[in-house]
Amino acid sequence: MTYNRRFEGRVAIVTGASMGIGRATAMQLAEEGAIVVGCARRKPKLDELVDPIAERGGKFISVGLDVGDTDGFAGLIKDIATEYGRLDVLVNNAPSVIGGMVVDQSLDDWKANFGIGVDSVFVGVQAAMRVMIAQQSGAIVNISSVSSLRAGTASGGYGAAKAALNQFSQCAAMEAAPHNVRINVVAPGAVDTPGLNAATGKNPHVKKVITDAIPMQRAATPAEISAAICFLSSDEASFITGVILPVDGGKTPQLYVPSFDITNLDNQADNR
Repeated sequence: MTYNRRFEGRVAIVTGASMGIGRATAMQLAEEGAIVVGCARRKPKLDELVDPIAERGGKFISVGLDVGDTDGFAGLIKDIATEYGRLDVLVNNAPSVIGGMVVDQSLDDWKANFGIGVDSVFVGVQAAMRVMIAQQSGAIVNISSVSSLRAGTASGGYGAAKAALNQFSQCAAMEAAPHNVRINVVAPGAVDTPGLNAATGKNPHVKKVITDAIPMQRAATPAEISAAICFLSSDEASFITGVILPVDGGKTPQLYVPSFDITNLDNQADNR
């Protein structure tokens, strides 16, 4: 894919940048001209991005950081803004997916979903807003999930955390809007990442069942999600704030109807 240079000279921070959606987003932002700071727990995976991005003319800075360390995360945002004199984009992508049936899930697991999915996002948004409001510009994109918009089995804790993220993001967007700071949410569906493989137990049959249930009959690629994130982060979305954008191949609006034999429709109608 060929990118333009929408982020030339801008500074971006991407959490959970070591793989999947975060990795694709960091690469696209850098290839479009941004100085990108990527943080994640797995620093060696982050380090793998430095040279490939440099070869494409981008700049990537690798920071080993668990955003569950909220003081460290807030400090990183402040330090980067101080070092470069600005912060233009923050993408809160670091995931925490702990599934479980309501009757079985422990309170600790419930809280863990909120710790990364909501608490760290609050800290990151707060720290970034302080910088961006002062400079009267900036974009924040928080990564949610279609699980925040539709119910599913064994996803009560995760879905509730992502729903809280949605509402928080919209409230923060209202506070930031008068200062030309935009806050939006991308809510992916199934994405072909290591996370999806783990969730399906690396079972191709289970994965196929999930993807066949998507109207577009496949999972998204990480690059398709990063394209939406980068659009909302760019000046092309300069009048968009407070939105929750599903990127899910049509899954969220889908009306589920059980399969039936269409050849018997006439007979069924006659027998009513």
